[in-house]
Amino acid sequence: MLKASFLSYPLRYVLLLAGTAAFSQTEIYKSNSVVKNFETTSLSASLVIAADKVLFNAADYKIYAIDKTSLQPVWEIYTGWKSNTPPYLHDAAFFYGNYEKGRTRVAQYDLNTGAKRKELPFESLQSEPYFANGKIYCTVLWDGGKLVAYDLQEDKTLWQKNIGHGAEVAPAYRPDRIIANAEDDNWFETDYNGNLLKAKARKHTYIDTVEVFVKEYKFLTHDGKEITLDFLRKNKIGPLEHQVKRTQSHTFILSEKQLLVLGNNKRKAGSLALETLLEEPYFDPDDAGAILTTNAESVWLYCQKQLIHYDFKNSKLLRRLDLTKWNPHQVRIDGRTIWLISKNDGQLYGLDFEPDQQTADRLRVQAERQWEINNPKPVDPKKIEAAKAAQEKLKNKKNRK
Repeated sequence: MLKASFLSYPLRYVLLLAGTAAFSQTEIYKSNSVVKNFETTSLSASLVIAADKVLFNAADYKIYAIDKTSLQPVWEIYTGWKSNTPPYLHDAAFFYGNYEKGRTRVAQYDLNTGAKRKELPFESLQSEPYFANGKIYCTVLWDGGKLVAYDLQEDKTLWQKNIGHGAEVAPAYRPDRIIANAEDDNWFETDYNGNLLKAKARKHTYIDTVEVFVKEYKFLTHDGKEITLDFLRKNKIGPLEHQVKRTQSHTFILSEKQLLVLGNNKRKAGSLALETLLEEPYFDPDDAGAILTTNAESVWLYCQKQLIHYDFKNSKLLRRLDLTKWNPHQVRIDGRTIWLISKNDGQLYGLDFEPDQQTADRLRVQAERQWEINNPKPVDPKKIEAAKAAQEKLKNKKNRK
């Protein structure tokens, strides 16, 4: 395979690459979980940042909680379950699978101790759940493909809708309604009491033998606008393999080779052709990209072993960190710490990366000022004598008047 040269890219991308510094990383943590007969190709593990802890679901079917300050383990539990989907957090608890006595159940665990509080009557959470008023709203696939409302205080199912493989797609939870997938690109609406809502649409399907009208699109933006297949194609986004992350002001869409940022009313707020950042334009299908963190002007991405900090507002690449050495399976950003699971050995690593030049200069100035405060210069005796002499001279001059 031929390596890409700068000649193969437009000039603006050459300048983008040339003007970006590469920053090194310092390894500050490594786990020591025991994984027998480790194989990279079958690695199943995940992590999530949980307040002052990092939760690491390792390949040994355990969850480890690591204190982010002391970098010491707080607790560990055996769940009999491992997954590339990390635990879901809510208040001082998290929800994850538990395999015991030949059956799998979703369980609620205490975040501070790791103790299991209770089991829920379904096998897995297929998408990120929504919590409100002591209830959990979620999709479950292994239980037949359902949209479920469950009361965590009374431990009972309030209602459920059979949606088949629509359970594989995360619903949109709005203040007054749930917009859920009814397989393919068909979406229906229900309120939080399980009442199906009427929609202005020509197409219909059946939910639990009840006819319901559905709208056809791929997904909704942060402000509720419909993204269709034609829209994705026009913006060079693959119709199947893409990731979506929403904030209050933007929708981020990441495909294999393209990042698209949308503002309100589907207005294009930024974009990035990811292949322009790689010296070799080969995309490993087993090294899928991920949207890590976002704000109103920039986004952190992981793509092809590269950690990318991109200012989409000003079309500027801020940082690019090469993580090839660790061959990441999953990556998370927490402040200036990178947490990742390595495909090399299945272990969790914590890395501290050097700041950009502007931040480095600011930190240096702050450190110098603090040093001067803590280490005042010694008093010069000659200057004291000179000051006393000047004061005495001024005093004598006033007396003569």
